Parts: sequence; C-alpha cells; structure tokens
Amino acid sequence: MNHFDHFFKESLLKRKQQGILRNLTPIDAISAVRMKYQDQEYLNFSSNDYLGLSFNPQLKQQSQEYVEQYGVGCSASRLITGHTSYHTKIEADLAKFLGTEAALIFASGWQANVAVISCLLENLPKPVWVITDKLNHASLHYGCKAGQTKQIRFRHNDMQHLQERLDTIKNEPGSKLIITETIFSMDGDQADLKAMRQLSDEYKAFLFLDDAHATGVLGEQGQGLAPHYADLTMGTFSKAWGSFGAYIAGSKALCDWLVNYCSGFIHTTALPPAVSGSIAAALKLIPTLETERSYLKEQCLNVKQQLTSWGIDVGGTVSQIIPIIVGSAENALQITQSLRNEKLWVMPIRPPTVPANSSRLRLTLSAAHQPNDIEYLLDKLHMMIKQRPSLWKSI
Repeated sequence: MNHFDHFFKESLLKRKQQGILRNLTPIDAISAVRMKYQDQEYLNFSSNDYLGLSFNPQLKQQSQEYVEQYGVGCSASRLITGHTSYHTKIEADLAKFLGTEAALIFASGWQANVAVISCLLENLPKPVWVITDKLNHASLHYGCKAGQTKQIRFRHNDMQHLQERLDTIKNEPGSKLIITETIFSMDGDQADLKAMRQLSDEYKAFLFLDDAHATGVLGEQGQGLAPHYADLTMGTFSKAWGSFGAYIAGSKALCDWLVNYCSGFIHTTALPPAVSGSIAAALKLIPTLETERSYLKEQCLNVKQQLTSWGIDVGGTVSQIIPIIVGSAENALQITQSLRNEKLWVMPIRPPTVPANSSRLRLTLSAAHQPNDIEYLLDKLHMMIKQRPSLWKSI
C-alpha cells in the first residue's frame, strides 16, 4: 500500500462504472492471424500484422542469425557503444527504399513521436506554432505536450479549416509545424496529403507525417504514403513489418541534427540484434510483396462493402483498418463478447481513445487472413446484426 492507493482505486472504480476500464489480456500467438486465450483458439482480427510477417521464416531466421553473431543486446545507447555496422546498413537501405536522404531507427513509434516532436518544439526558432489534426494519435499529442507548446487543432481532415488556422499565424515570426497521420489508426481514413503539402509550401510550414499504418501496405512497393510529401516521416516496424521499433526519415541535415539534439534518441539503448535482424529481413522482403498487398486491398474492399450494405457505420476508412462504429461502450463490449463466443478476436475501442459516443470494434485485416477466414467473420457478423440490431448504432 502507498499513500495514493485510495486515489488509484477510486479512479479505477469510476472507469469501471463508465464501462471504459481497461485490463491486460494474456494471449499466445499461434500464427500471424491465430492466437490462444485460456486454452481456446481464436481467429485474430485485432492485430496490426497487416502482411502477416511476424511469423515469416525469413524474418525468424535472420533474427536468429543476428543473435548468434552479435548477442542478445546492444548494452548501450547509439552514441556510446550501441551503434553497430548493421544499424548503419539498415538505415542506409531504409533511406534508399523510402527515397529520402537519411533515416534513423528509434525504439518505438510512441517514443519516436514524443521524442522528436518535443525536440523540434524545444529547439526550433521561437515562437513555435504547431497545427495538428484533432484526431491525431495520442503519441503526437503527447509530443506537443512534452514540448510545452499549445496545439492549434483543426477539424479532422478538414483542409479548409487547416488553411484558416494557418491564416491566423501567417504573418507571425518563428516556426510553423503541421503534424498529422497519413492513415488514422482508429478510423482507417486518409489525410489529404497533396493539399497538406501545398499548404505547407504556401505558409512555409514543416510537415510531420506519421505513416505508421501505411508503411509496408500502401505506396509504391509498400514504402508508405508520407515520403513523397513529408519533411519528416515517422514509420514503424511493429505493424506491417512484423517486427518492432520505428524510424524517422528525411533530409541528412535533419537526421544529423536529431542525433545531436533529440534526447529520446541520445539516451535510449539501441534496438537488440534479434529485432534488427528481423527488420533487415523485412526490408528486403516488403518491396516484393505486391501480390499480398493487392490481395489485402481486395479483401478490405469486400468487407467494407458488405458491412456498409448491412447498414453498419464504418466511417471514412480507405485502408485495412475498418472501424465498426456502434456508439456506446456497452454496445462495443457486448459485441466483442458475442464475437469471442464464436472464436473471433475483435477488440473494442472506447473513450478516451476515441471521442465520446463513438465506441467501436476496430477490425484489422491481414494478408495472412484466408478467404474462408474472411467469410467466417462476415457470416458471424451478419448473423449477430440480424439477431440484435439494437446493438448496432446505425441500424
């Protein structure tokens, strides 16, 4: 016990009463799309393993080879003794793949966003004006908070509102940053990147794009959507790449500057060899997976069309993230349990992760899902919709 346990318990009780209490659920992966929970096998539709690479033999083999050659840990930050020849090669190969001058590996997407945004806000010429999409990922908002800069938020994907926000600071001195996602993690919709690039140029703003849910899946050879538009791209290895970690890509001057000024990079131990080996393998593999990307796109379109035809609200998704928006947290929890009874794992997303009254099932598809997996999911969803239409907000 400690002096604040009473506060912690009261806060948890309040969340339980609101239907938004979170709990850790221990599962064991069997494959890229199958898992076990309490000795029962489930078909997983909540993973971000969009290309099914987490169990890929080439990634596993190169991960093991790196462990044999380099050991299990780097034991220091990159500026001490943690930087290795394979880090140099991976970053050079990554920059070439993305079409940027340079790239830097970070420990995770959250860490990269918070560390890099706060670094920019703390060090760029003052005052710093940061304009952000209202529905940005929490890590982007926390980066602004850590940088002690108040955000100027624009309505989600509303380019007219973004321009109005920029107009208010058009003649102000200092630095201007626009920060957004390319594919939004909770909605699956896409930012208007062409318009953002044009506005960035017009208002001399720096464009930071979080490409985490697009890299590997979208863009030429799976390079994502950001590199052709962004001044700085953040992407992750923990989703379509099947591994762990993140990257920042942009100009050489930017990356060299981050090595000198970004505390989150300077003071973090380098990613271990096993992880780096899997990243290196994925980097060679992803450009070759056009068949898998085409199949995933086809299946996403199929699922979206079916759900829409049944009156389900899937928002503006254009990606492998398909939200089934049902409104209340209670509805989302009930549907989750019904799906679990059918051995389908689809997790509910509730406030504060998403806005109030927009609780949802966040359905994510993978190229590893077979046609019969998709058919089984759709059959069960359709049956549930007909049985209890009151649970589905848009019906």
